[in-house]
Amino acid sequence: MSERRTRRWLARLFRRGAKQQEPLACRELVELVTAYLERALPPADRARVEAHLAACPHCTRYLEQMRQTIAATGKLHEDDLSPAARDALLAAFRGWKSG
Repeated sequence: MSERRTRRWLARLFRRGAKQQEPLACRELVELVTAYLERALPPADRARVEAHLAACPHCTRYLEQMRQTIAATGKLHEDDLSPAARDALLAAFRGWKSG
């Protein structure tokens, strides 16, 4: 999803959430996790995410996995990858961006 499209989607979600204040579904949390970790959510939406996390062990585990992934990738260097792994990652990211 392009950055512009993502921002529009988040704006719609925030407007809907601000009006209804309904609980987040797991799928919504997954889509918001990056903004949550970057502290980019408005306070009301951050509260909705935290309320969901307090009640959902699966999403809590997912959030922790994302934090661990971020920590691990901060230590990864291009030279650490084999040429085959590098090519596979590049192909995956190119396919994801075009899709």
